[in-house]
Amino acid sequence: MPRYRVARLILPEHPLHGQSVDIVQEEGVAPRIEAPSLTALNADAGDKDLSHATAFAGWWDLQVDFRDPGTERAEGINRGLLVSAQGGFSRVAPVASTQPCRDQPSDISALQQRSANHVTGILPVATLTAQRQGIKLTEAHAMVQAGAIGFSDDTPIERPELLRRALEYLAPLGRPVFSEAHDPAFQPGGMLHEGAVSTRLGLPGMSVESELLRLRRDLDILHYTGGHLHIPVITSAAGLDVIRSAKAQGLGVTCGTTVHHLCWTDEDLDGFNSDLKLSRPLRTSEDRSALRAAALDGTLDVVVSDHRPRTPEEHNVDFVMVLPGISGLHAVGPVLFGALCDHGASEETAMLALHALLGAGPRRALGEPALSTTANHGGPEEFTFFSEKGTLLKSASKSPNSLYQEGDTGTKGGVVGVVTPRGAHWN
Repeated sequence: MPRYRVARLILPEHPLHGQSVDIVQEEGVAPRIEAPSLTALNADAGDKDLSHATAFAGWWDLQVDFRDPGTERAEGINRGLLVSAQGGFSRVAPVASTQPCRDQPSDISALQQRSANHVTGILPVATLTAQRQGIKLTEAHAMVQAGAIGFSDDTPIERPELLRRALEYLAPLGRPVFSEAHDPAFQPGGMLHEGAVSTRLGLPGMSVESELLRLRRDLDILHYTGGHLHIPVITSAAGLDVIRSAKAQGLGVTCGTTVHHLCWTDEDLDGFNSDLKLSRPLRTSEDRSALRAAALDGTLDVVVSDHRPRTPEEHNVDFVMVLPGISGLHAVGPVLFGALCDHGASEETAMLALHALLGAGPRRALGEPALSTTANHGGPEEFTFFSEKGTLLKSASKSPNSLYQEGDTGTKGGVVGVVTPRGAHWN
């Protein structure tokens, strides 16, 4: 029965928030929170002195791509879950845009079975439509019974009528519809933010308007239907203003952004830097600043890694041919913490934001029960340990597009480990 003694607990929902606690792990059951024992720790029993670390409710990442099935050579489920544990994630949600895609209840069951022996668990996302064709809705009720926690084609929803029916159908099931805030028909072929950099490079751009057109349309439909709409990636200050207005009206919308958008801007693509080519483009420093502020004020509900590993053939080519995406699952905590501190947040404020964006927010976005507020319940079933004094470690990913490197100056702190009922991983 290992006991992990930490400097403090960041869990505002719990009576021991802000205090030093022991996390006690018993095999096969949920770890529990206790006030520190007067008994000395016993290393032979697996106890750990984590007096340099802070304990969080287990972090969840709502957007990762392990390319499995289809292109397992880029990452795969087994390696992907190892990288997830290294990044401190107790659960991750792989996108459903695999080959073949996950549009059957058996696909959801198989995904859960493949992850059963890993420390990091799977949050199964099912496709919204059969074969991701955007025509016929999948059998949502059967998918939810199989364990699906949300529905996404990992692409913009083109037909307004389809989104309307999806929101109406899924509302009673308590599951969100994921909708990409991007209109691909507005500026087809766009490769990066439309601005001075795209002009200098002579490449077609994607304007903020391409985000706003689809975002406003989808929120208008949500206003009509009700239900729960989740926007996975907001990239602009203008998009955040639209989200704030929708939330003020009481609409059931949650949203996120990627850790990349909190770290980089389109200026970093100058010189054809293909490492930063993303499907939802990096925008200006003003947009980055607005996103950081939104991460602190609660407008953003989640921050995701948008982990997109690539094979060498997909990455080591000319900018125009490079498939967009960064393999950054291992670095989310240190990059996010560093970005918020760089924005001017105190370490205490940034730590609370880590809890909100990686712990409580993802659960809220999926319609999951709120974290425990009672002392006798013991708190969440999963824990992430993070130290503001730690450092970013080398990624366990084998992908060549793993941008964040050990000791990067833009990062701050490091993940110590993660504990779940399925076991523990220590860095």
